[in-house]
Amino acid sequence: MGLGERIKNQFPALSITLLSVLIALFFSDLVAAAHSRMTLWPLNVDTLRTWGQIVAMGACALASWVFLAHIGISRLRIPTLDDSIVVFLTPVALLIGNSFVGLEEFWPWLYYASFYLAMSAGTMAMQIRMASRERELASFGRLARPFGPILVLTVGIPFYAAAAWADSRAMLSPEVELLLAISPTPAALVFLHLFVRDWHRAIAQAQASEANSQPPPGAGIG
Repeated sequence: MGLGERIKNQFPALSITLLSVLIALFFSDLVAAAHSRMTLWPLNVDTLRTWGQIVAMGACALASWVFLAHIGISRLRIPTLDDSIVVFLTPVALLIGNSFVGLEEFWPWLYYASFYLAMSAGTMAMQIRMASRERELASFGRLARPFGPILVLTVGIPFYAAAAWADSRAMLSPEVELLLAISPTPAALVFLHLFVRDWHRAIAQAQASEANSQPPPGAGIG
């Protein structure tokens, strides 16, 4: 096995391992922040809002890990600088988000949510574009359909930005803030469902194309 093949074979496992370590660091930081500075009891609208933020951050981390891991194991290539940046970008952004959880003012977290979704949409588009450039993964282009999983991200960007603007002007009630804190969790689950579904379809399409490109048994024997 040549050097290029060794790099191609080892990089997916290395990148997913590094990504998993960084996501674990994010969860560790979130738990530490919850213990040190967040008020989680007794349950009322404010503490439930904090719980909602905590669960939402965890759901977003899970969605990010699933997306990057599934794309990563699908590709067999020599890594580029973009691949290395993406592995660090998402966990670092999530770590930054922990500093906005549980604050008295809610609107900074909403602005962060809008920023994070914009960054995630850009990362998703870049990863899918790089994957679909590979001949075997041309079917991955379906993952970037406007009404596919990326729709969850693109709808959320202006939604949370508008909510942050309204909340910064004291236009939202505590109950509405609670609903906004909870909303990223079902959105992340919808994203996961749509992405995994389309990923399986893309893999099936790639396998079918590969099978059709193979010569039939016995071809060329005469």
